Amino acid sequence: MTDRTAFRTMRLSGRAPGPLALGLYQSLFGQSGEDDLERDMQDWSRHRIAPWTLAHAGHDVGVGGFRLGFGDDGLEVLFHFLPDVWGQGLASEFLVGALDHATTELRAQRFFGRVDRAADTSRRVMEKAGFAPSDAGSDGAVVMRLG
Repeated sequence: MTDRTAFRTMRLSGRAPGPLALGLYQSLFGQSGEDDLERDMQDWSRHRIAPWTLAHAGHDVGVGGFRLGFGDDGLEVLFHFLPDVWGQGLASEFLVGALDHATTELRAQRFFGRVDRAADTSRRVMEKAGFAPSDAGSDGAVVMRLG
């Protein structure tokens, strides 16, 4: 792989956020999808750190990656997958691969993520990767930390 910004695991590939991902963002985030995609494209162009568009078996299936944690210590990790692929282990595979990428390529040491209190599966994925709950975010989500 010659593009240092690309992301790959056994079953997933990631590419920089771009206009072709609008349908995916709208499917994942509803009305805010267009604004979310615009923010991610701007972050990518400024910092080369933003969530990737994730594909599996040739189809876009989710968004995952990092954001700079301006108010927090470390990189914020996030992942969102379409319901069609839930239960296939893609979130766990993504998170392990993304953390490996961040520690080797980005030289990051500390990570955090926000999990909605009702998102038990996402919380378990993060706990399996070594994250632990630390506090509640201002939006009521549980803040999980690693490192």
